[in-house]
Amino acid sequence: MNRPQLVTRAFVALSLLVLTSTAVASDLGQQIVSEVSAVSYYDYLDTYLFTHTGDNRGPNGPDLIPARDNIVSLMQSYGLAVALEPFSYSGSTYHNVVGTKVGTVYPDQEFIIGAHYDSVSNPGADDNASGVALVLEAARVLALYESEYTIRFVAFSMEEVGLVGSEAYVADHFADNILGMISADMVAYDTGTDNCNIYGRTASNPIKNDLAAAVAEYGDGLTYTIGGDTPYSDHAPFEQEGWQACLLIEGEVWSNPYYHQQTDNLENPNAIDVNYAVKMVRSVVGWLVDNANVQDPDHLAFSFPAGQPELTAPDGSTTIEVLVEGVGTEVPQPGTAVMHYDVGNGWESTPLQVVTGNLYDATFPAATCGTAISYYFSADAVSGTTYYSPRNAPTSYHTGTAAYGWGVLFEDYLDQDPGWTTEGQWAFGQPQGLGGVNYGGPDPTSGYTGDFVYGYNLSGDYPPYINGDDLTSPPIDCTDGVGVQLHFYRWLGVEQPAYDHASVLASNDGNIWQTVWQNTGEITDSDWREMTIDISSLADGQPFVQVRWRMGPTDGGWEYCGWNIDDVSLIGMLCASPALPGDMNCDGTVGFGDINPFVLALTDPAGYAAAYPNCDPLQGDLNDNGSLGFEDINPFVALLTGL
Repeated sequence: MNRPQLVTRAFVALSLLVLTSTAVASDLGQQIVSEVSAVSYYDYLDTYLFTHTGDNRGPNGPDLIPARDNIVSLMQSYGLAVALEPFSYSGSTYHNVVGTKVGTVYPDQEFIIGAHYDSVSNPGADDNASGVALVLEAARVLALYESEYTIRFVAFSMEEVGLVGSEAYVADHFADNILGMISADMVAYDTGTDNCNIYGRTASNPIKNDLAAAVAEYGDGLTYTIGGDTPYSDHAPFEQEGWQACLLIEGEVWSNPYYHQQTDNLENPNAIDVNYAVKMVRSVVGWLVDNANVQDPDHLAFSFPAGQPELTAPDGSTTIEVLVEGVGTEVPQPGTAVMHYDVGNGWESTPLQVVTGNLYDATFPAATCGTAISYYFSADAVSGTTYYSPRNAPTSYHTGTAAYGWGVLFEDYLDQDPGWTTEGQWAFGQPQGLGGVNYGGPDPTSGYTGDFVYGYNLSGDYPPYINGDDLTSPPIDCTDGVGVQLHFYRWLGVEQPAYDHASVLASNDGNIWQTVWQNTGEITDSDWREMTIDISSLADGQPFVQVRWRMGPTDGGWEYCGWNIDDVSLIGMLCASPALPGDMNCDGTVGFGDINPFVLALTDPAGYAAAYPNCDPLQGDLNDNGSLGFEDINPFVALLTGL
């Protein structure tokens, strides 16, 4: 772990009470965590990670590369796909080791357990070979099981010189769909308290609480203390990027007498408590079992051949294919698949419709537009066991939202000056690729698309002592929007918020402004980054929505390149059913019941409007010339007879 010595005690004050949980662990989770081995854990420290007296895994230490190569070999021996991901530090190349177990259902959604394998030029048995051994043991145990979600086991390098490896990883993987990340850093020193610390920002409370529950369920008597933010381990760059991430660390970390000392070695009987460390491993393995949906070798597997919808039609017309297959010795019992759903009134169930064999169709329920729909599936095996997707449903479940699709409420690619309101050094134009001479990096030389952007000082760094200068959009009509999101591309350089600030604000009346995003650490973009910000709480259904990008306030110290903004849009979910060509009576289908309304629309438009006030007669414009006329008759007949 890397931390300034003068501030560590401050984090003790951020701790909350020591908590315990009465949650009942899953049978599969208990079965799998029982496979965690103290013998294996000790062997990693003793044989592979160079933790003995005199060993050195520092930046130029003789044991850094051998330790890295041993981690690669061990992960490969477990059957993981292993990659060495290079990055530069101080003129040299170092590597993160990434072992991947691909998910069977959601391969593009992942969980990460990581630890740094470098030390401060000492044996680093606790800091942090102990965390690497946790990652390796978790990989060994879980490699034997399928998981619905991808799991990555990552050994970072150059944490001790400033989180360089994890920052490089985040920069390389910023587009990944990371559902949760745990940094295991110093997990083996204990004097009998049997307590661990879980740290993270307030925004990471969900994963902190979830890990705490896993500690209580699987930690074999381990207790936990939930603390606040500490930015000095490899979880911090993940949090800064906006992912759920937290730090798992020993309870007595702040009083560890061997921290960064040569006495942090395996020969020191007080430096490493293997039995305590095994409880930490069990906790993380249990967390992964339940969150990555790890499966028993003998089970029923659920898959979705056409994928799972993010949005479902409010009228209840969306279906999903569900395939149930036996794995190992289990065989599905035909006709037993069930969909369970909750649209806000509690769980309800409906049988799935058999398509063929064990392939089913499930129909989502009707729901008010914008409603969150929770759902899971179950099916019986011939053995009589019922299986679920997700595995531990209904504790966890799939989600969707009732809407007909996403629509663009506002869009400007900034290819020409739109005349937005600017203050200070905000300007529209082409950035010059300048600035960043002393801190961060320079501005871009063009927009994300095209040449132009809105930027703060297009010719370099922002100045000192900015009170706060704004770029403000025109009013945007979001009356028809639900779940409104702000989307744009940024190229931003700003010092950490103890000194300088960059933020995004929104308003629905032009008077009261709400901060919807702000920098929570130093940002040094070197490429265009896509940003999506949920502003639904103040924008949904509002006719007068404005967005504001703010530079400042800043102090008189370090200056960075500041904001560059391009390709701005607001999108929202659609609550009106899209027009169905030929559906003249607006019943959601096209058939012979549309003949009379079609004739009425042709011959008596006023009568059609009175009879079908919510229908658009242009649904009969089947030749797409922008009007309804007699030339649409033949296409209409062809549509009906071709059904």
